[in-house]
Amino acid sequence: MTGFLAHVGGRTDLPVPLSFFVVGAGLAIVVSFVVLSSTWLEPRLQADYRRTTYAASSMRRLRRLAAFGGIAGLALVIANGIFDGNGSTRAIAPILVWVVFWLAIPFGCVLIGGLWQAANPFRRIVQFVSSDVAERQKWMHRAGVWPAVVVFMAFVWLELVYPSNTAPQTLAVAAAIYGVYLVGLSRMVGPQTALRSGAAFETYTGIISKMAPVEIAHGARSERRGWLRALPSMPVHRGTTAFVIAMIGTVSYDGISGAGWWSDLAGDLRREMWFESAALVGSVLIVGLFYYLASLLASRMAGGASSPLQVANSFAHTLVPIAFAYAFAHYFTLIIYEGQQLLHAASDPFGQGWDLIGTADWRIVFGPSQAWVWYVQVAVIVAGHIAGVVLAHDRALGDFGGEVAVRTQYAMLVLMVALTSLGLFILAG
Repeated sequence: MTGFLAHVGGRTDLPVPLSFFVVGAGLAIVVSFVVLSSTWLEPRLQADYRRTTYAASSMRRLRRLAAFGGIAGLALVIANGIFDGNGSTRAIAPILVWVVFWLAIPFGCVLIGGLWQAANPFRRIVQFVSSDVAERQKWMHRAGVWPAVVVFMAFVWLELVYPSNTAPQTLAVAAAIYGVYLVGLSRMVGPQTALRSGAAFETYTGIISKMAPVEIAHGARSERRGWLRALPSMPVHRGTTAFVIAMIGTVSYDGISGAGWWSDLAGDLRREMWFESAALVGSVLIVGLFYYLASLLASRMAGGASSPLQVANSFAHTLVPIAFAYAFAHYFTLIIYEGQQLLHAASDPFGQGWDLIGTADWRIVFGPSQAWVWYVQVAVIVAGHIAGVVLAHDRALGDFGGEVAVRTQYAMLVLMVALTSLGLFILAG
């Protein structure tokens, strides 16, 4: 990502060889699968989960604060695109978009679901402009969330491929285009349908929010439930599985594109946008191919009781903790270090040489040692994959039952171990 740190640390910082971590992480996944196979004999997560709705003043305050922050953030991004005095790399727009909006809020949705939905300024614009438009329910049956998949890929392309991705003018134009697109779609299919089908970040954070133990409701009450409990009942529309695969594939490409071996392999082609664009799409397709192959093998192990596509859709939710783990581990250092630049930008948001709150001279504070960063990243990667194994095992018991369920998970287990190894190699590279 131009202008930002993607990682802190690397292979030379590891206290022991990388292979030790890869083998250890793989063994943790395999052991968890063996333990589940012998002790978890009935589905426990497939029934409708127990939820408690409650009215908490703290949640209402958080909802109002998030709404104000979303509107203020969008206004600052647009204003920064207009008033970018010195083209400062510490202007507020790139920090708000690439750190707060793209990372901090979605990651916060793992703790408090619905955080982005509460903050989303585009939701309020769409609801205001298209309040008189009737909802076209058939649109979701036909298009599903494929429009959101396309917009998500376009946004990631802006992040990873487009060379001027941190220019305030670029981000202001992107925000305006996204707003016009959503308004246009909402005028066609209705505001709620447009948000469900075409709002990439509503879909993205909505998927991640299913992991959270609590969720901010849009009405007067909020919901309390257990960790991961909402994931098995996650609605799967057309394109939902592709969206989750894109979440994994895009982060994988981001890590691979920064590795030394990739630079050696690609050479001068890395300067070509068409090549980087093709590599981004190719990374997503490769992840999707391996997931489909695992689903195909699981289908055959089950004797064809479900088609490979049905298996892929049924198990899509099991990839969500993995997708989150990939993103969190990959961008962890960017949040904790580059996020500090928000203090600087708050004093001089438009690069005018101001010092509004006395933090214009703020510099990033690094810890005395970066070893703890690596251990946090490894722990998150392994925990995400173990959660995926648990969810997949429980779904297999619900779909297939008994010994068949265990056999169907062999291919998924191999996929989980492979993704764990890939995640660690990317981080260390």
